Amino acid sequence: MKHRFPLFFLLLFFPLSVIAAELPVEYFFKNYEFSQVSLSPDGKHLAAIAPVGENRNLVVINRATMKPLAVTSLTTRDVSSYQWASNNRLLFYVEEDGNESLALSAVNVDGSKPRVLIKASRGIQLVPRYTRMIDRLKEEEKHVLVISNDRKLQFPDLYRMNIYNGKKRRLTSNPGNVIGWGMDWDYKVRVAIREMVAKDKLDVVNELLYRETEDAPWQTLDKTLLGEEGAAFAGFTADNQKLYLLSAKGRDRMALYLLDPATGEKELLFGHNQVDVGSPSFSPKDHRALAINYITEKPQIHYLDKKFGNIQKALDKALPDTLNRITSITDDEKTAVIIATSDKTPGTYYLLETEPKLKLTYLAQIAERIKPQDMVDMKPISYKARDGLLIHGYLTLPKGAEGKRVPLIVHPHGGPYGIRDVWGWNPEVQFLANRGYAVLQMNFRGSGGYGHKFQVGAWKQWGLQMQDDITDAVKWAIEEGIADPERVCIYGASYGGYATMAGLTMTPDLYKCGINYVGVVDLDMLEEWDARWDKSGAITAWFHKAIGNPDAPEDRERMEKTSPINLLKNLDDPLFIIHGRRDPRVEIKQAEELMDRMDGLAKPYIKLIKKKEGHGFRREENKLELYKMMDTFLKKHL
Repeated sequence: MKHRFPLFFLLLFFPLSVIAAELPVEYFFKNYEFSQVSLSPDGKHLAAIAPVGENRNLVVINRATMKPLAVTSLTTRDVSSYQWASNNRLLFYVEEDGNESLALSAVNVDGSKPRVLIKASRGIQLVPRYTRMIDRLKEEEKHVLVISNDRKLQFPDLYRMNIYNGKKRRLTSNPGNVIGWGMDWDYKVRVAIREMVAKDKLDVVNELLYRETEDAPWQTLDKTLLGEEGAAFAGFTADNQKLYLLSAKGRDRMALYLLDPATGEKELLFGHNQVDVGSPSFSPKDHRALAINYITEKPQIHYLDKKFGNIQKALDKALPDTLNRITSITDDEKTAVIIATSDKTPGTYYLLETEPKLKLTYLAQIAERIKPQDMVDMKPISYKARDGLLIHGYLTLPKGAEGKRVPLIVHPHGGPYGIRDVWGWNPEVQFLANRGYAVLQMNFRGSGGYGHKFQVGAWKQWGLQMQDDITDAVKWAIEEGIADPERVCIYGASYGGYATMAGLTMTPDLYKCGINYVGVVDLDMLEEWDARWDKSGAITAWFHKAIGNPDAPEDRERMEKTSPINLLKNLDDPLFIIHGRRDPRVEIKQAEELMDRMDGLAKPYIKLIKKKEGHGFRREENKLELYKMMDTFLKKHL
């Protein structure tokens, strides 16, 4: 006999957030239909990454016919990104099974003349070999400018590379201490970022160097030690006479300046009192500076150019419910690709024609299956940490959660230094909200974008004030009546995985379960791994300043006390461990040591370890398996 219950009975015992329709894992995590859509420099073709067969491949569309053509046919790996090398040829990058080393290949827009130009490194190392394009040579069709660390792992050279056979001719030889180069618009190398380790190996001197011509001597524009406010090169003016610089000196937040190197005069062009601003974008037509991006609660843009400022106003009027940005533009500025995104959609691509009048044409949705009405709002929030520091973040509530206490997923970001969570589309967050969980993301101290002091003030605070900020976020959510204090789980990747393990072992009463995704558990082991690849001593010096020196007694004691591997006796919550065996950043040994210790203490856990993945899963089938296991794990324990 079938039992029928009235609707009010169901609502009484099952909140709306629980009985809301669950969307399949594939809905959120299958490969997108289109991504990275861009125009050829002359505007005659569009390119995108799209699923072809079981893998993501490169597709080209002739705008005259609008017919797509798959110009690659990879069957075991994915195209991760691409660049237009000329109007008729593209460079594309393919990762070597998770180790972050990229093979560089090329193909014509009609699929002809495919060629592997640079093979990927097969080993696992913190700093992989790379060759990547930094600019086209507009007067040439067969060559581009590339930067490559073939000779010296940490100190790259500049080359002119043939895009048909991969042959390179070195233009600038690195003396062994330059970590970055800057060119003017005539492709002359006139800026260098020099890194020199102090004789005692305890500090690093960073210098921003400039020269008037390639034959002139270098002069120092800026000089800093680790942890000091510095300046960064952001481009040349169109006439190659002045430089754009990003600097936090004297103001804590990064701002954009215009520097005349002949006189030393510096003019503030744009800054924000609360957050850092980014580098300007430039016109491909005449190299004038166009706009600066920055992030407050949501991404913002400040226009230096009136024409494109007016275009932005027109876009926002036409598409009022989305964040609208130009992602690609032709050399004549007449045609652009627009992406319109929000917290509820990965985005829609449009084609914008700017002459004779503005015309916006629909191109494609990144993922047509994802419907904004099925998603929920990501809301900016802020709270005060226990020492009074204001912390910003984002709260995403499941449907029907208003006025109810719901289970909470605390989701700290990776990095940690210089990285931050941002308002916008996040498939993990929407997936978790769809399952009935609130998701809390916080930009704890050390996160990027909030100024120099906010970031550097968190040095040597792993497991201490940085972790307190996360703990205080949970307490805030409980005090605000948002979170059910009996159903809180912590989940993070990389540093977020460390924060997960620190939370479970330092504040075990706060959490009911944890998910450690490619996370650090042993700070001493992390220092050994990073130092193994450090040829100059700069990585090690930074590590000792920002995280700690195991050879210094005061640091060693702190690092031992804040390494979760030493605190596992406190862990009494279910744990899910996820890692890739080819992880070049947090070696698999971290996960193996964690599992060995857990076994020794007879503490239960589940695991997902993949042989051909690295610092985060890339392959579609592995991502689907991961989130299905996560779904089951959370349902069981929350």
